[in-house]
Amino acid sequence: TSEKISGASDGYQVTTTVNSESEEKAVYAAIGYMDAFNEADSIKTDSFINFPHGLVSANGILTVTEKANTLSSPNFFNDFRRRYGWNHTCWDSRAVIQSNENKVHLAVTYSRYRADGSKIGTFPSIWIMTRQDNRWGFKLRSNFDR
Repeated sequence: TSEKISGASDGYQVTTTVNSESEEKAVYAAIGYMDAFNEADSIKTDSFINFPHGLVSANGILTVTEKANTLSSPNFFNDFRRRYGWNHTCWDSRAVIQSNENKVHLAVTYSRYRADGSKIGTFPSIWIMTRQDNRWGFKLRSNFDR
């Protein structure tokens, strides 16, 4: 059966249909990551990332981070605010593409906003969530992000 998972996003609900416990746990990990990101909590953000972790940028460059505390440094959020005027990020959509008991591919779109509500940009991405050491988190992301 399908289960619904909702998270508030820019005044409306984003619902993700899941068909297994693995999909549900992977989606909850993605939601947890976004919540931690919006709290600007680098330690909590890292807790939703499985290391080594890969990021494929919009220009196709692969960056691999080997261990925690290097991806989201304590200054990351201050730098991010200063550079982009970022205040928060909201889900636009989340969908399970395919899955098994240890890996779930998500197609997600999110938008970043400034404090005045103006949009910085909208970013479609593929997030690969994995169960590692019995914990769900990101293993690889492919973003069309700045």
